[in-house]
Amino acid sequence: MGTKLGMAAADERMRLVSRTWRPHQRLHVGNVAWSSAGGDGSPPPTEALSWGEPMFAFADVWRSPSPGDPCEVSVHISSEASPAQHGHVISDLIKTTPHMSMEVSDQDVALVNVLGDAGFHRVSGEPWFAQLWRDIAQVNDLQPFVAPDGYSIRAVDDTNDDLARRVEVHREAWSPRRIKNLLGLEITGTENESSYSAVKQRRVMGSPDYRQELDIVVEAGDGSFAAYALGWLDEQHGAVLFEPVGTHPAHSRRGLARAVCSELLLRARDLGATQAVVGPRGDDGYPLPRRLYEGLGMREVAQFVNYTNVPD
Repeated sequence: MGTKLGMAAADERMRLVSRTWRPHQRLHVGNVAWSSAGGDGSPPPTEALSWGEPMFAFADVWRSPSPGDPCEVSVHISSEASPAQHGHVISDLIKTTPHMSMEVSDQDVALVNVLGDAGFHRVSGEPWFAQLWRDIAQVNDLQPFVAPDGYSIRAVDDTNDDLARRVEVHREAWSPRRIKNLLGLEITGTENESSYSAVKQRRVMGSPDYRQELDIVVEAGDGSFAAYALGWLDEQHGAVLFEPVGTHPAHSRRGLARAVCSELLLRARDLGATQAVVGPRGDDGYPLPRRLYEGLGMREVAQFVNYTNVPD
């Protein structure tokens, strides 16, 4: 059960995540692909660890530049792992970084129990995320959700023009200044621009599970991209993940996100998907995305919350 230092290959991580995937699981192959390509904007981890041959767990550690501050940890342990293996992983992480916080599916009973035994507790009062799910064997309820006049929906192509427009709509939708505004946070004028770029989009497109037909955009009458949704299909389980979805602020409140997500579900169903998941904020700090997906017939099946071993 030895620990190995160094990033396991993205495809190896995806195989592990997919092997025993269930809707309540925190990671889907799409989460691994998206973060491995740098799409989520997170900095590279300070340390990357894996356990077992064949691998049964992996983790990323982000150390704070301020000594004494807790580290952020992302860990995945196979549901097939024994209680002893779960305990070994958490013990190793504590040796690596004594104080940490990590996001955990509250429905992952094996991991939650081991964390409790190791002195971790659920953090209260912080943002948390919901896992929403729906069956897409029947999708007749999605037929009315279409793009309004003046807009059309299609998959991106691999031309430089589409690449540039696809990057631009993501950058505008996920601008740090815009996100702070949506969250009701103070705008200081010192916010950075989005780090998304053509290089990152090409990395995403080069990911093992990327499918161009599930990278869908809403095109405005002037040729610009007004909204988009990227789906990741785990063929083994017939499960498609939304990651990410965005609307250009100049085109908000026109039903474009609902229309493009509906189209993604329909296309995923035609590719063999039978279920869909998405992980929006679950708390009341930013409720709009959750309302969007619940309006598409998705319902909560898990809560992703922070656990820490830092005393209150």
